[in-house]
Amino acid sequence: MSTVRIESVEVADGIINISIKVNYAMRYDGIQVNAHVYDAKGIVRFTEVNGKQVSMYRLFISRDDIEKSDGKLLIRSVIEGKDAQKVRIRASIIQEHKEVEYDERIINIR
Repeated sequence: MSTVRIESVEVADGIINISIKVNYAMRYDGIQVNAHVYDAKGIVRFTEVNGKQVSMYRLFISRDDIEKSDGKLLIRSVIEGKDAQKVRIRASIIQEHKEVEYDERIINIR
């Protein structure tokens, strides 16, 4: 079983809902979630993590916050810009400024 897994990604009306499961027994600082819009002048802004409002373009979630939610993260984001057709979502486990594990998914918007 993967230690960080993007379980699902749902897209509707420019809103992306992402479900991530973290099951990592080793020492780590948190996870970083990035999104990249392909072939368009757009960007993804993260707006919510487990019901808490945020406004970030690169999201870092601390180990403490992950453990409080039993390793389950529900993230909402919006696509800012036009003509986005494909987006890559990447979730990485970070330990001392280094990536130790990751999962990514490429999704078609249209």
